Amino acid sequence: MLGLVGQAVAFVVVAHYLVLAQFGQLVTITAITNLAGTWAGLSSGEVLRRRVSRDRSLYAEALGHSLITIFATGVIISILVIGGMMLFMPHVGDRWETFTILLLLVPSNVIIFSYVNQVEFIYLAHNDFTRANIVNGGSGIVRALTAVIACAFFGVVSLRDFAAWWAAAHVVMLLMCVIATRRFGMPRWRVLREELWLGGNLAFSSFLIMLRHSIDILVLNSIATPQFVGVYGAGRRIISAAIFVPGSFDRMIYGRLAVAGKGGPAATLRLAKRYLGYVLVISTATSCSLFLLAPFIPLIFGSNFVETVSVVRILCWILITTAIQFLAFDALNAADQHKVSAVVSGSANVAGAAMVVGFGSLYGTTGIYAALYLSDLIRGGALWLALVLLSQRQARPIGVASASLRD
Repeated sequence: MLGLVGQAVAFVVVAHYLVLAQFGQLVTITAITNLAGTWAGLSSGEVLRRRVSRDRSLYAEALGHSLITIFATGVIISILVIGGMMLFMPHVGDRWETFTILLLLVPSNVIIFSYVNQVEFIYLAHNDFTRANIVNGGSGIVRALTAVIACAFFGVVSLRDFAAWWAAAHVVMLLMCVIATRRFGMPRWRVLREELWLGGNLAFSSFLIMLRHSIDILVLNSIATPQFVGVYGAGRRIISAAIFVPGSFDRMIYGRLAVAGKGGPAATLRLAKRYLGYVLVISTATSCSLFLLAPFIPLIFGSNFVETVSVVRILCWILITTAIQFLAFDALNAADQHKVSAVVSGSANVAGAAMVVGFGSLYGTTGIYAALYLSDLIRGGALWLALVLLSQRQARPIGVASASLRD
């Protein structure tokens, strides 16, 4: 909740002080860096947590693998993103100003933030939920303080100046995280080749998830003004931030799913069914809260964001379907079924992204809303069906073997 509030405060402050067109540009950059950041590290946080949750002696090599993949892939991705956005993104200011903004924001959001997330996984792998929560909530608080200090106290009103503050804050977080995790030991610098394929599958699946969650912003960039992108982006950002509420429960139980995963998908399915009720209660309560609080958005963001109320009220229920997906997705990965989760989730997200592009181009925002809900239902149903089928396939040989023994 601290992380959620911190991100919300940062978002509100920036939306209030930046020109709406520049805020729309920031929304676009954030969407694309979130999309690119799914490849940074090739899901090394999941690798670290899964391995270390099962055997603490594997920490050093898992950490070394994670750091190598984060910084190697992060540098390559940052270069590609900056070059691509310079060519294709509409420029609000001159090209040199846009390049400076990208040079500050892209590595911060892709490389440094991936490492900060990795530190959270380090604590989770050691079952230290208190410090993991401090990292998660602390990063949100640092971002909020950065926005408040830069905009409210130093009068920053341009995206270029804010990007400099943002980059400096991320460097500070990086140094703090390095110091905080030294007590666990130094990394063993090696790449776990067998994990590259598994991590690549998971990263690909995460990329497609983020593509489905970002494609509406990208479609709007081609059919709407930067001002409307900013208004819509504010609503989508509130929804994305609220996902951390059910997500916080999801990350708490993943260690148990990983341990149960030694028994295969049948074991993780049993555990996932047990947690499903909690997930429904948490996500439904969060959606209802957003629906009731939505009319207060213009009081916080300003009169320019009146249309954001309807965006939030329409999309707030998507938290329920997303939370249900998370549970099935993690249950598959905890049982080492990364390929299955990647294929199922990836196929559903490609279809969902195509629906957003098609429906959005034909019917505008109404089509985008319909496509978002439809694609979520398809993906969630496919993931749970895959988990059930794998569980049944695992149980079938056991039954055959038992019959043979009786004979």
